[in-house]
Amino acid sequence: MTQKSRFPLGYRLSTSSSSPANGRSLYRYLRLASAASGLAAASYTFGSLYPPTLATYISPRMAPPPPHPESDEAKAYTEALENALQQLPVLEQHRKLPDADDWYETRPFAHLPEERRVHSLTAGALRGPGKLAVPPIVRAKKDESENVIFVHVGRSVCGHEGIVHGGLLATLLDESLGRIALLNLPEKIGVTANLNLNYRAPTRADQFLVIKTHKVEQSGRKVTVAGRIEDVDGNLLVDATALFIQPKYAQLLNTKQIREVLGEPPNSKEPITEGAVAPISMPPANGVESKES
Repeated sequence: MTQKSRFPLGYRLSTSSSSPANGRSLYRYLRLASAASGLAAASYTFGSLYPPTLATYISPRMAPPPPHPESDEAKAYTEALENALQQLPVLEQHRKLPDADDWYETRPFAHLPEERRVHSLTAGALRGPGKLAVPPIVRAKKDESENVIFVHVGRSVCGHEGIVHGGLLATLLDESLGRIALLNLPEKIGVTANLNLNYRAPTRADQFLVIKTHKVEQSGRKVTVAGRIEDVDGNLLVDATALFIQPKYAQLLNTKQIREVLGEPPNSKEPITEGAVAPISMPPANGVESKES
């Protein structure tokens, strides 16, 4: 006697006929999973090699420490960076402007004696591989109304990893604005009275920056200046305005040292002697020159 099945005929037929469909569904699922895995792997590889800007801000890559300043590696790095600076397209374009004869070029701190350089923030403490490895190049209008400064910032001057510290950017602007301000003051000496900054975008480390400054207004012992930091593509990163004031005791200070740091214009009527430490000569009150003792 044949045993009767517990399941209705309709159920057995439907189950039997759906088996190939289930196989096809599983095949499609495996294909989709494989394609998704391949796409994810390709995206990860591409993203690792060419990470989007936002990703570098959120999860920046760790950089190796800079070489020792006295090592051969550091010297080679500095030499290569200097060559890259000199061949910077935006610098070469500026050198070929139609009014190029109205500009001069200088290197601040280039002739600063070592005993004074080591005590300077930007020329001493911040100088070296990974920081401000090479002195900036300044393109300045001969009438001292406008400056364009080219400088490189390394990976060791960051706040957030991979992003230049805002305090360093403020320092660079203060010095750049100070250069044009001081050269427009009567005694070429001044102090920062006010500095206002607007940070417009994150500034990535290990890149060349272009700092543009110009005189806004000068009246007696006061001069107002403005400037901006851009990347080499012209994207605005920081802008600022500042007020510099010449102290009332300015004639008693060492203007030669200040002008030496700023980078002397080639047509200066008072040439700077390297290492000079004597203040400017002051006429005696009675109008009679005193003899040296």
